[in-house]
Amino acid sequence: MAKKLFTAEEFTRIEQAVKEAETSSGGEIVPVFAASSSFYETALWRGGFLSAVFSGIVLTGLYLLTDRLLFLPPYLWLLIILTAGLLGAFFVLGVPSLKRSLIGKELMQTRVLDQAKNMFYDYRVADTEQRTGILLFISFFEKQAVLLADVGIAEIVSEERWQEIIQALTQKLKQGHTTEGICQAILHCGRLLEESGIQQAKSEANELPDHIRIRKQDS
Repeated sequence: MAKKLFTAEEFTRIEQAVKEAETSSGGEIVPVFAASSSFYETALWRGGFLSAVFSGIVLTGLYLLTDRLLFLPPYLWLLIILTAGLLGAFFVLGVPSLKRSLIGKELMQTRVLDQAKNMFYDYRVADTEQRTGILLFISFFEKQAVLLADVGIAEIVSEERWQEIIQALTQKLKQGHTTEGICQAILHCGRLLEESGIQQAKSEANELPDHIRIRKQDS
C-alpha cells in the first residue's frame, strides 16, 4: 500500500515535515498509515444479499410473465440466486465506493478510531518524558484521519483545534492531494504546540523515530 501511495521523494517530504514540526516544539509526532482499518465483511454480505434478492425478483417476474422458466428445476433457481449473491459480493469487493456506501459512515468512523487507539499504544506514543506524543493516523480506504494527543498536550490544547487540522487534512485526501495534506497537517501540529507553549524535553532527544509507520490491514 505504501509503495502505491508514496514515492521515495514523498516519504522524505513527510519525514522532513515531522522533523521540522518537532524542532519548533516539544511534541513527538508519530505518523501511521493504513490501507484500511478493517476488512468490513458486512459490506460483502449486504452486497451479496441485495444481488441475490434482485436476481430472485427477476426470476419471479420472468416466471410470471413468460413460460420460459415454467419447467426449470427448483435446484437451478437456487443455484442462480446463490451465484448472483456471490457475484454481488465480489463486485462490492472490487468497487471501493460501493463498499463504503454499504458499510456506512458511522461504522467506518468507529473502526478507524478503534484502530488509532490501538496504535497509540502499539507504537508507544505515550512513552515520552513529558507525555507530549501525538499520533497522526490515516486510513485511506475510509478517507479518514485521526489525531490523538497524549495527556501532556491534551490538557493544554482543546479538541476543537485538533479537529480543524483533521478537517483540512480530510479535504486534501478527498481532493487527491495526499502528501501535501499530510505535510501541512504535521506542520500545523508543530505550530499549534509551539503557540501553546509546549517545550522540548530537558534531554532534547528525539524520543520517537520520525519515520513513517505502515499498518497492515486488520480483520
